Amino acid sequence: MAFFAGGCHHVALGVELFMRPSWKTFWTNDSLIETMLAPLAPSELQRQFLQGLTPVEAPAIGLEVSKRGLRRRPHMAAWVLSGRLQRWSVLLQPLVRTDGTFASGLTVQDLQPFLQAQDLFERETWLEYTQPPRRQAGQPFLLFRHTTQPLGIEQLRDRLEALHAQLSSRLQQRLPLPSTTWWDGLKQLPQAGADQLGIDLDPLKGGWRFLFGVTEPAALLDGLGVPTPLRIGLEAFPLALALESRRLVEERYCLEVFPRYRQGQTIIGYPGEIPADSDQWPVWPPHPALIPPSRLQGLMKASVHVPSVAYGPQQIALRGGLSHQKLVVEAGELVDHKVYLGVMVTAPKPTQAAAVTAPNEKDAPSSVDHAFQWLSQSANGWLGFSLSPGRSDLWVPLACLTLLAHVRHDPRLKPAYLRQCQALEPWLNNPQPVGYSRSTPTDLDSSIWLRRCLGLLQRPSSVALDGFLASGWIGDVGIRTYSNPQPIAEFIHRQPAEMAGWCAPHDCVLTNWAADPSMPNAPGALQHLRDRLRQGRFRSYWWPLDGLVLSLMPRGSLTRGVVQACLEQTYSPAVAAVLPPVHAERFMNFNRGLLLLRHGTTEEQQQGKALMDALIRRPEDFRDLLVMQLPQPEQLDPAAEVQWVWQGGMEGALAADQEGYLAAALLLSAQVRSK
Repeated sequence: MAFFAGGCHHVALGVELFMRPSWKTFWTNDSLIETMLAPLAPSELQRQFLQGLTPVEAPAIGLEVSKRGLRRRPHMAAWVLSGRLQRWSVLLQPLVRTDGTFASGLTVQDLQPFLQAQDLFERETWLEYTQPPRRQAGQPFLLFRHTTQPLGIEQLRDRLEALHAQLSSRLQQRLPLPSTTWWDGLKQLPQAGADQLGIDLDPLKGGWRFLFGVTEPAALLDGLGVPTPLRIGLEAFPLALALESRRLVEERYCLEVFPRYRQGQTIIGYPGEIPADSDQWPVWPPHPALIPPSRLQGLMKASVHVPSVAYGPQQIALRGGLSHQKLVVEAGELVDHKVYLGVMVTAPKPTQAAAVTAPNEKDAPSSVDHAFQWLSQSANGWLGFSLSPGRSDLWVPLACLTLLAHVRHDPRLKPAYLRQCQALEPWLNNPQPVGYSRSTPTDLDSSIWLRRCLGLLQRPSSVALDGFLASGWIGDVGIRTYSNPQPIAEFIHRQPAEMAGWCAPHDCVLTNWAADPSMPNAPGALQHLRDRLRQGRFRSYWWPLDGLVLSLMPRGSLTRGVVQACLEQTYSPAVAAVLPPVHAERFMNFNRGLLLLRHGTTEEQQQGKALMDALIRRPEDFRDLLVMQLPQPEQLDPAAEVQWVWQGGMEGALAADQEGYLAAALLLSAQVRSK
């Protein structure tokens, strides 16, 4: 089911900014949401469940009605951000049985492989109840997740088999893999890869659900044999193909039809109120399986558009309406017609002036205040990212300790800083080479952060650490991330000969060294860095934008031309192709803000401050700001990488930092300090 497909998953990170008021704050008896959803006649329990969710956990909610079910309650759906089993247990508690089971004996624990498969899916999960829910009845439901990238047939089959193998035995029996005949039928259809993968937990008719993108609508309609009266004009609209694993294509398929404006815009990207009129939709011929035209016209006109509304101290936006229609075809005959109406929370769209102007409220906390608050409230330490080895418990916290050393005595930060020092005391007291985490091989970049941290805390280094750092130098060529290919090759199950890229000199590692004058041979590192910049050869290997690492350099160490080039830098085509627009814009603005604060003129520093204040309006805004890239280990130039995987956990991936502590530390380290 493509709830807000092609746009909804771009707002998750903006939604996580808020506190705990529920959807009932917006869905009141006299609200636009009530005007839109009341005609679908949700039950009192459906209302209570959806209204009881918070935008923090479910930034989009909605209802679906069908021709078959016009006299019954609608389906309900919610877009859930969390993948934590404990959170799902709490969320489902009103609807599962008192013993915690649902769908004839399943538990939330059975869902773990699907909910936490972060290398395959985007972060969010759609929850859909296709039956009117009853309190603590334990009814089955559906779960859908967006794939990180469209999956071709063979890739989909491989990933599906791997995911199936991780399921519990009872869930494997309930969700059998598609048959060879099913796959053969799929190969006959022109489709652009699987965009969504779902599971239907019904004990009798459950199975896998798929949603495929469509880039050749006319060819697909021909392949499906859609009757001419029904397809007239249909190929002019954005389409998606929905299939079920237990039914062959000729037995059952669904066509999801989206409004005309979605050919060039996402729901979020559309300027102003999204169109709510019949011109956005196909004109259906008379058919007993279609929703009556008069009823459909009313649903088309439904719209929610609130450009800015107070939500605690935050201003947010609401938008919604008729997201998509669905045609259900069985044995070549149209048997049902469904429509989905929903509403979502987004960040308000700033004006051009607002992007460089500080918030109007004089007493509103600044981005610096939010940084201190975010760092101070960490209970488990300043961890970062979530790659295949897990979160970084060495590289990121050591970088944070280094970047924050100058403010470690600030009362707002001091307790948290001391807690982090205590957590890393074994490495601070007995310095040894370190890596991304305690479970990964050592690397130069992480070890440089440890060496820099020791100097700022006035602690001695060690022969082992300094010797390891020296091993990373290659004459006048640069500094490598991994000086020995064997350990990292074994860790990622590759051959040492395949590690040429990861074991080559990297400019971002060189910058980390050159940024600290107290490092051994810092003048040599600085000169080499300046040579690379002057020759136009500088490339940040582990980050999509050069400005992020160059913002580490002391003020005055870079030429004006270098700073300007970084401010004007754009993403490589391959990165731009997969990085969701919201993530791309936020990381770009954060990168620009850091550069302006560190290296800008006095006027530009004020612009940088205003940019950060507009970008970071709550402490949680630091989440998912940073985006790192993990090129293939043999890749020498990340700009030559032809295909990235968004939110992956290993080589070939782009990954956002869901923790946000490193971003907060970078912001505080870039502040203009009084002389």
